[in-house]
Amino acid sequence: MLVNNKNFKIHFEKIIHKYKEFAIMPHYNPDPDALGCSFGMYFLLNKVFNKKSNIYFSGIIGRAENNKMIQVLDIPIIKLKERQAVPDLPIILMDTQPGTGNNPLKSKKKLKMVFDHHQLNEKSKEVNYADIRLNYGSCSSLVYSYYEVYDVKPSVNVATALFYGIQSDVVGEGRTAYKIDFHYMEELSKYINREKLYSIENPKLPFDYYIHTNKGMENSVMYNDLLITSLGEIENPDYIGEIADFLIRFDKCYLALVIGVHNKFIQLSFRSQRKKIDAGLTLKKIVGRLGSAGGHQSNAGGRIFIQNPEEIPKINKKIITRTLHLLQGKITSGIPFLSLTDYLNY
Repeated sequence: MLVNNKNFKIHFEKIIHKYKEFAIMPHYNPDPDALGCSFGMYFLLNKVFNKKSNIYFSGIIGRAENNKMIQVLDIPIIKLKERQAVPDLPIILMDTQPGTGNNPLKSKKKLKMVFDHHQLNEKSKEVNYADIRLNYGSCSSLVYSYYEVYDVKPSVNVATALFYGIQSDVVGEGRTAYKIDFHYMEELSKYINREKLYSIENPKLPFDYYIHTNKGMENSVMYNDLLITSLGEIENPDYIGEIADFLIRFDKCYLALVIGVHNKFIQLSFRSQRKKIDAGLTLKKIVGRLGSAGGHQSNAGGRIFIQNPEEIPKINKKIITRTLHLLQGKITSGIPFLSLTDYLNY
């Protein structure tokens, strides 16, 4: 059932008291918000209800900031091996929902609770407890609202994780943010470790980060204010979103689509700085029945399973064609990003 701010507490406690232990599960390739809200729920269950839990994830945590976050904040997270069944425990989904295709949950049988701030998926209504808040810019903000209700002070590490989780989702041009997010960041700032936060925000970067960034620029094509690039086969899927964030900062770019291939999936990141173009809804239309996609007003991600690697060029072409039709109204010729000096007064 979907809960609201009036009835959530009694239903939340009813489920928590029913079980001894929980499996907390964020979306594939968890980002700082998914890590922060999962760690926040882990601490809340133990501190308030004396319940055991573990955080499990699928995919990869490749971005340097995310790995540093886990390391310096001692986030207890366990990687599920490929094709490994989810734990035989009551499951709490964090920053994701059933039926979205971006989490390892195959059956709703063990699913007991859902916490998310993305567009409502109808399957969430069938879960015993679903707290979906579209007026929150971060799932870490949603979790911290429970700390307010239960008058719980987070540990330094948990506070820093929640703070960074909120910050990463709401701070920056084009991000979706609400007053509640900034209010909770201000509250959490009283408890965080600023040295640890700085180390998370400024980690050392591996050489392949620069290789992929260079490849992203070399393969970029501008179609008016739309930039599209393909990274090809990559070992770290986090680079897809990271490079999308980097390229959207170009002052002539207001829409960016980055495509990459990782572990039998074509993965997509889409960014929009046009107010009339919702990134999440737009990417859903682009992907269609090929796979799954979703996100926010300004940023979105998608995945397409590849049965035959030989189909990758054909699928990529279809994605680009759909993108141009949807955003430009027709197929237009583009200009290679690194050749723009021939067209612009730089």
